[in-house]
Amino acid sequence: MSSHSAGSRWSASALGARVVEWTTGTEHATYSFSALRILYGVAMLWFLLVSAADRHYLWGVASRWVDPAVEIRGYPGIFRVFSKSDAAAFDLAYGILIALVLLFIVGFGTRVVTPILLLFWVGLSTNSVFLTNGGDVVMRITLLFCIFADLSRHWSLDAWLRRKRGVDSLYPRAIVQRIPRWVLAAAHNTALVLCAYQIILVYVNSGVFKVMGDEWLNGSALYYALNLDVFRVFPELSDLAWHITPFVYVGSWISIWVQLLFPVLLIWPTTRYAALIVIMGMHLGIGLLLGLWPFSIAMIALDLLFVRDTSWTRAFAWVDSTWRSARAKITARSGTARPAFDRAGESEA
Repeated sequence: MSSHSAGSRWSASALGARVVEWTTGTEHATYSFSALRILYGVAMLWFLLVSAADRHYLWGVASRWVDPAVEIRGYPGIFRVFSKSDAAAFDLAYGILIALVLLFIVGFGTRVVTPILLLFWVGLSTNSVFLTNGGDVVMRITLLFCIFADLSRHWSLDAWLRRKRGVDSLYPRAIVQRIPRWVLAAAHNTALVLCAYQIILVYVNSGVFKVMGDEWLNGSALYYALNLDVFRVFPELSDLAWHITPFVYVGSWISIWVQLLFPVLLIWPTTRYAALIVIMGMHLGIGLLLGLWPFSIAMIALDLLFVRDTSWTRAFAWVDSTWRSARAKITARSGTARPAFDRAGESEA
């Protein structure tokens, strides 16, 4: 009994040590967080530019019609950065938000830009409660977690400037030196865990609610979704999709079980990547057939957090190898073809 208890304590201690090492050792999913930064920024920019012509009616001085619903929510005053009484002040804040999104996309001063962007993004959302959707809510929640993550490790101006100047950080050394390295890693990885939990929660809840609906269980749900007038962005494409009966049935069932079993499928690499491919394909379909591109882009960005840095590295190596091989074959073919033309020219001469 005592040996069994000692073994259990050793196992718990070993597990705890591994968790601590994973959390504080190094940052994980840095490529995925950088991709998330770009995709989130693209989704935000798309939304802001498409809505720019109607911005005053949606959130500004002409949007008083939504005030009763907004007041019920009781948002804190700190989020009231978009004026409803001064059109010029609203336009200034709107322009600042677009500028913040552009800085976020290119990854410049990300540690500073991200919390300010979150403040303005939530501030715009609080001016109207009728324009939000599931993707927008998830984006706001996870953007709060992303404040503590390293979003600019790759594909950013911050990374380029660090390499050019030969430094580890662009921020004041007096501040950076006071923060232990393990604290930054723990903050980043905690943000990763919270974002992963959020997306798992979304998928499992979605799967549970789908199981409760007869249309999903009998395989006809996609038919009704593709025939909703408000979502028929490309009517001909939607009609083509729902006329393919196997597509409707299989798509309805797969969307249930992949979402419902998503946490289990993440355990093994093979099932994890199969689930990610299916679920990202589902979001691409939602964007293409239903026109919910900002939602689709945000969900795909979060799905990528389950791709490890080693997988990104292997994918880059494979692409580079394939590209080099293709170039070598093209060069070899052009090299063997050129002498033939030269010989033809010599014979004519």
